[in-house]
Amino acid sequence: MWPPHRNLPLLLLAALALGQALAAQAFDLQGHRGARGTAPENTLPGFAAALALGVATLELDTGVTRDGVVVIHHDRRLNPDIARGPDGRWIDAPGPLLRELDFQELRRYDVGRLRPGSEYAARFPEQAPVDGARIPRLAELFALVRKAGNDRVRFSIETKTSPAAAAETLPPAQFARALIAEIRAAGMAERTTVQSFDWRTLQAVERAAPEIATAYLTGRRRGGSQPKAVHAAGGRIWSPSYAELDSAALIEARSLGLKVVPWTVNEPGFIERFLDLGVDGIITDYPERVRAELARRGLPLPAPTPVEP
Repeated sequence: MWPPHRNLPLLLLAALALGQALAAQAFDLQGHRGARGTAPENTLPGFAAALALGVATLELDTGVTRDGVVVIHHDRRLNPDIARGPDGRWIDAPGPLLRELDFQELRRYDVGRLRPGSEYAARFPEQAPVDGARIPRLAELFALVRKAGNDRVRFSIETKTSPAAAAETLPPAQFARALIAEIRAAGMAERTTVQSFDWRTLQAVERAAPEIATAYLTGRRRGGSQPKAVHAAGGRIWSPSYAELDSAALIEARSLGLKVVPWTVNEPGFIERFLDLGVDGIITDYPERVRAELARRGLPLPAPTPVEP
């Protein structure tokens, strides 16, 4: 349910006024982990599906293997709900840490299908499997986009570090250096935003690579103002959970000069509501749903660029 507020009518009017610039600027439609609603997450087939639909940004997650390769995967460990070993069997929990495996070892796992009967599979019944899909290098995604001839799509790259699990990944600054090196090597710095719940990583990126934008992810509120915390940390882009974003928080973020891109917005009602409020973008598992609403409103759409993964 949309969070209530006693001054909601006035706040909605103010938010709508602040959001009038939406029609005049490019809306940041981000395909979450590619197009997770319909294709295997964080895989080259999944990113190809998002490119074929047409998105402004490919959203993805990164880890670093034991031999220093920056790879695309959401979890610090292999996820038993998506990973099968070389024998074709689903792996047991807990899966191995990415930092415990060399890249060639990691490539032995198939991540092209959701485990039947799992809660994860129930959440995404429309996801079509692509057996044989592997965890890719970040460099492979950059190569796929070049192959598609898409010189506009951006990359929103999350660093999967956490103070609560420090031993499971590289330290934030070291992780940031590895990621920056890959982005610069591909010539994608101007098209990349690094995002994280671990703001230490973002600040490491800001110090070492000021040409790369950063986005401050937040989840459940723990008291205090999230926009003020992001602003105080030096952030310019705030990506809150859609469930935690209300009109008052959006207005506060605007007053602080923050762009606002909520995650993960999948239901049509919420897509419509956030577009009404004038957010700067939406991170979604279903880019086609956001495109349909943008088209209904007569707003510009990112060009599709089909490509074979």
